[in-house]
Amino acid sequence: MGRRFASALIFLIVIAGGHVLYADDTVRLMVGRSTVVSAGAPIARVSLTSADVADALVTAPTELLINGKTPGTISMFVWDRAGAIKRYEIVVQRDLARLQEQIKQLFPAENIEAQSNGRNIVLAGTVTNKDVIERAVNLASGYVDKKDEIVTLLRLQEGAPTNQVLLRVRFAEVSRTALTELGVGLFTSPLGVNNTLGRTSTGQFSAPTWTDQKWTKDGLNFGDNVTSAEGKFSISDFLNLFFFSEKYDLGAAIRALQQRGLFESLAEPNLVAESGKEASFLAGGEFPIPIAQGTGNTLGITVQFKEFGVRLNFTPTVVGNRIHLKVKPEVSSLDFANSVQLSGFRIPALTTRRTETELELANGQTFAIAGLLNNNMTQTLSKIPGIGDIPILGLLFKSKAAQKNRTELVVMITPVILPNNSPGVTRELPRLGEPLLPPIEQKRSTEMPPAHFTPDVSRGADNAPAAPVMAAPAGAGDGITSAAPVAAVPMTTTTNRRLTSEEKKALDKARKQEHERAEAAKAADGKLMAKQLEAERKKAEEDKKVQQKAAKEQAKKDAEAAKAAAAAAKAQAEIDKSAKSKKD
Repeated sequence: MGRRFASALIFLIVIAGGHVLYADDTVRLMVGRSTVVSAGAPIARVSLTSADVADALVTAPTELLINGKTPGTISMFVWDRAGAIKRYEIVVQRDLARLQEQIKQLFPAENIEAQSNGRNIVLAGTVTNKDVIERAVNLASGYVDKKDEIVTLLRLQEGAPTNQVLLRVRFAEVSRTALTELGVGLFTSPLGVNNTLGRTSTGQFSAPTWTDQKWTKDGLNFGDNVTSAEGKFSISDFLNLFFFSEKYDLGAAIRALQQRGLFESLAEPNLVAESGKEASFLAGGEFPIPIAQGTGNTLGITVQFKEFGVRLNFTPTVVGNRIHLKVKPEVSSLDFANSVQLSGFRIPALTTRRTETELELANGQTFAIAGLLNNNMTQTLSKIPGIGDIPILGLLFKSKAAQKNRTELVVMITPVILPNNSPGVTRELPRLGEPLLPPIEQKRSTEMPPAHFTPDVSRGADNAPAAPVMAAPAGAGDGITSAAPVAAVPMTTTTNRRLTSEEKKALDKARKQEHERAEAAKAADGKLMAKQLEAERKKAEEDKKVQQKAAKEQAKKDAEAAKAAAAAAKAQAEIDKSAKSKKD
């Protein structure tokens, strides 16, 4: 029986032109590795399908040295000196065992698997964030010639944070000012006291002056009596308190003033950007600035625009659960108090608060990246020498002004890594306090609103409408009347009056109904949004179940295919073993 089986195997050998073709052998090796293959007979000639994948070198009469170059599968034919041909399958693969070992060491908490697919490396599995995907691709790029030969099938875990960052910036500024001024100016009337004029002033605050003064004397000698005098006051600033006695021709202008100012500013720009990408935000405007160009007859004016308002530029980089930020917030406003007049143009100045820095924060951590505390005090004292130093009385001959400024500024930022299932839109959207037009319920009529103005029927006898009267033409006498009847156009007279209690009740009822309809519409919008969110959540769960089911089916198919391949390999090995034993 054994001899018959051996004879049958011998007849299965293919005889073509006197050459004998033996069964295939498979040689597996890694890229950059070599292996020695024994042909079993003196080698006459060797041929490879592609020398780019592997090459062969005869090192002994019956041995070949196979060198793996690039991933792929080729065929190698070996002729011996007797004319027999033997075919080998050369399978060159990448050394993914070393790559898989490095992935496990560098990413122990990630489920990443590296597989070979021809010339490509396939990375599959689930990771916790997108930064791990980028780093895993960079690690695998060392095992390929080009980065394009890496196929990424990595996906984020359910609920894993994304690489998108929401940055909240808050500018808080409080500026306080205080001003105190005190001074006294004494003066006489333009006629003077006993023909004597007088005025005191420190020059810090303006005092009254005299104009159009005229007088006459009995003679031209020194000391002659004044017979008549006249003049006028010229007062540019009454200060705070102004006194003048016509009886004694004396007056006083007192400057006693205190001012308190408070300025508060709060800006909260928010911006979302992807990790490693720069984002910018501007809420404000642009103001024109005239620019002179050219000289002489070719002089021209062009207009350039400069931005102002709330600006935010930042570049986030997600590193695990921390965020590296390059942030540049700015708040600017127009300052017309320090503006410049140029050729009829009024160019305003800019009051700017700006900071630029780089820092690293944890997810959701708030940090003050800039702050300012500025205190300024200015005090000025003016007095008349000598008399201004006299106690108590000297206060009438001196003046002072004091000003204090205090500014407090702080800039705080809060970076937040958005979760993978973030809805993306907040419900706290800007809404009108009262709807412009309340919605009307379908299939329901609405009552007519009450009239805003009703005719006044309290006038006239028996509530009868007054007969129309045609106005007389201009220039007619008061006693002239028209003999022929003229048809007059009815006129409607509208009078303003107070609403009655019933009308007020009807108006209040209408307003209440309008408010109830608005609240009902708001509640309906909330319910609709909740239903949409619930539908999206159910759809996501269904998609997840479908994916899990498909993954299980694919795993089952892969297991069955692997089992069939193992059975086929085992059968092939038994056939090769029996053929070899019978040949011997």
